Amino acid sequence: MNVVYLFLALILNYPVNAVELPHPPLLGQAEFKWFFFSVYEVKLWSPDAKNLYSNVLMLEIKYKKNFKGIDIAKQSEKELLHSGIEMSVVDKWRKTLLEIFPDINAGDKILASFHPSNGITFYLNSTKVLGHIADLNFSKNFLDIWLGEKTSEPDLRDKLLGLKL
Repeated sequence: MNVVYLFLALILNYPVNAVELPHPPLLGQAEFKWFFFSVYEVKLWSPDAKNLYSNVLMLEIKYKKNFKGIDIAKQSEKELLHSGIEMSVVDKWRKTLLEIFPDINAGDKILASFHPSNGITFYLNSTKVLGHIADLNFSKNFLDIWLGEKTSEPDLRDKLLGLKL
């Protein structure tokens, strides 16, 4: 690593190990609120809203509140069940979800980077790999929490897909 780069990184507090990811174009963004409370902001990068899973896509959630990793995993389970995923599938992936999601502080971002040939990789604040799910079906099911037709938040989905402002 170049000494000048390292020096600037230390002075500017820039993460030296930041993950460089290819960014498709921003397709949409939305804010999720629970009653009057802002819970998180979410952005979707994808070249195409119609063929989401045939391209690289990225879904980023920026949290507005602190959350325990176990609570994120449990809410993910509830949303998977709501979207029609069988309990046996959710049971199979429970341990993985618990391992992937850390405790989150307000301002933290979790990025889910999907590739159609190798599944989904999760990152914390673009600097730390949290985990990877190679199973393409489960990767799509997980992203469908926000992007699927059976999502619990259809308005948020429409904003992410660029169908609604």
